[in-house]
Amino acid sequence: MDTLRVAAIGRTGRGDWGHAIDELWKDLPGISVVAVADESPEGLAKAAARHGLADTAAFPDWRRMLADVKPDVVAICMRHIDCHAEMAIAAAEAGARGIFMEKPFVRTLAEADAVIEACRRSGTKLSLALVNRHSPTYATVREMIESGRIGRVLELRGRGKEDRRGGGEDMWVLGAHVLDLMADLGGSVRWCAAVVTQDGRVIGKADAAEGPEGLGLIAGDSIAAMFGLDDGPTGYFASTREAGLKQPNFGLTVVGTNGAIQIWPDRVPHAYFRAAPLWRVDRDAPWQPLGPEGIESEPPSGVDRSAERAEWGRRCVIDLVDAILTDREPETGMYAGRATVEMNAAVYASALSGRRVDLPLDDRGNPLA
Repeated sequence: MDTLRVAAIGRTGRGDWGHAIDELWKDLPGISVVAVADESPEGLAKAAARHGLADTAAFPDWRRMLADVKPDVVAICMRHIDCHAEMAIAAAEAGARGIFMEKPFVRTLAEADAVIEACRRSGTKLSLALVNRHSPTYATVREMIESGRIGRVLELRGRGKEDRRGGGEDMWVLGAHVLDLMADLGGSVRWCAAVVTQDGRVIGKADAAEGPEGLGLIAGDSIAAMFGLDDGPTGYFASTREAGLKQPNFGLTVVGTNGAIQIWPDRVPHAYFRAAPLWRVDRDAPWQPLGPEGIESEPPSGVDRSAERAEWGRRCVIDLVDAILTDREPETGMYAGRATVEMNAAVYASALSGRRVDLPLDDRGNPLA
C-alpha cells in the first residue's frame, strides 16, 4: 500500500485542533502527516513542530495547502463548526480520498446535504470523530443487545452533561455522541416530538441566538425530546442547564425487558450492565462494569482516560483508512453525521410547531432562522 498523505487544518483560538485530532495519525503504518494549516502564526508554528515539518509544509491559508499539497486525506480538526462544510467540500473537490472531521458535523441539513453530495461526486470517504462507537467495550454492548441479554429493547434514554451549557448548546456539542449512539443502537429516526423551554417558557423564534463554537442559531435552557426509532424502541434525550453533576448525567441508558446497559461517553469503564429491568427496584441487581471481554468483576484501576479516548480516536482513523482502501462507508461516516444534525433540527421544528414532526425533514435549514 502506498503511504497515505495527510494534511491537517486547525484554527487556533477558533476551535483550535479539537481533541488533538492531528495527533491521532502519528505512528500509524502507511500514514504520513505531510502538511498543516492554521491562520494563527503561533498555532501554525506549534503544529509544524509537533509533526517535525519544515516551514514549506506549514500554511497560513488552508486553501493554498489543498492546492499545493493535494493530500490523500484531510483532517478538519477545529471544534468550531462554522467552517466545517466549506472545508469538507473544498477537500472533496481537491481530490481528497478521505476526510476526518471533529464533531459536531455541520450547522444545518442543507450543509450536510452539500457535503454528502460533494463527497459522492468525488468518491471521498468522510468520517467523524464520534469516537465512542470505536471503543472496544462498545462492541461488547452491541453483542449483548443483539444476543438478547437485556431482552427486548424498549427505550434508549440519553442526557447531556447538563452543566452551564444545558439545553440547546448541550444537545449540539455533547448530544452528538449520545444521539449517534441512540440511532446506531435503535435504528433510523422516523419522528420526533419535543418541548424546548427558556426559563420555564416554551420558546419561539425570538428566543434564538447565535450559539458558541460556530453552532449557528440555538435556543432553550431545557430540552425534552422523544424519537421514534426504526428498530422499535423509543428514544429520549433531555438536557436542563445546571441540573446535574456533569459526567454522571452524560450518557445513554439502553432499557430492556430483562436488563439495562448504561453507556458513559468518554469514560472508563465505558459501560455498565444490570441483570434486571430498571423498574425492578425489589431485585438485588448491581451495575456491573463492562469491558472488551464482557462483564468484569470490578472496574479497572489506573486507567489514563485521555490516553484511552485517544486510542478510540486512532481506531476511528484506522476505520476511515480501511473504508478508503475497501470502498465502503466508514462506521461513523457522513450519513451518521447528518442523522445527528437532523435530530437536532427535528427537536426545534417540533418545539416551534407544537406537534410531532416526521423525518426526513422537508426544511433543510435551521428551524430557528
